[in-house]
Amino acid sequence: LLMDFIVMPLYTRHGQAIPLPDVTKMMYEDAKAKLTAEGFKIIREEERYDSEYPAGYVIEQNPKGGALVKSGRRVYVIISRGEQKITMPVLTEISEREAKLKLARLGLNIGEKKYEPSTYFFENVVMHQSIAPGVEVSRGTHVDLTISIGDIAEELVVPLVEGRTLDDAKERLGQKGFQIGTITYQEMPSLLPETVIKQSIAAGTLVNREEKIDLIVSTLPRGGD
Repeated sequence: LLMDFIVMPLYTRHGQAIPLPDVTKMMYEDAKAKLTAEGFKIIREEERYDSEYPAGYVIEQNPKGGALVKSGRRVYVIISRGEQKITMPVLTEISEREAKLKLARLGLNIGEKKYEPSTYFFENVVMHQSIAPGVEVSRGTHVDLTISIGDIAEELVVPLVEGRTLDDAKERLGQKGFQIGTITYQEMPSLLPETVIKQSIAAGTLVNREEKIDLIVSTLPRGGD
């Protein structure tokens, strides 16, 4: 039994290919200890930014775990440098379009947009950003913007937003200088969800710019898909 289960397997394994341990998702020092104990040599090939694994973890190895290799084989590993941070750029005093392009180039996004009148900033110019310039953020972060609609009159003509999506209606009303009042949801299976069914002030009406416009918005019946 001793020969069958211990001596012969060791003799047969000597000089032959054996399975390589998988050391990905392990701290480098732990991976090094494991490979060394198995008779392999670890080579730290490079470091790379990675949003999934913290700094110091093995994210790739070559050959891959499970490959049949001989003892003493070199195993090349790539180590995570952690998530790459992005420095928030200056977005104020440029147009909304420029701000969007600048954020996109950095892997960032515009979040909520608010429109306000201004006697200082020209129309469609960013007046304020929710995250200050220079702050380190993660890729994909959303930054809210306040955008100027210029120096507008005290009375405004209400635009038509019925039939538009809620997001589109909010943006259109904001660009015209109006604020959204109450949003009420109503079951409407014939319409896509988040479609404006009715606005509280009819399109074309001349009202004070401080007037808020309430919206009734469609939603699916309870239990609907």
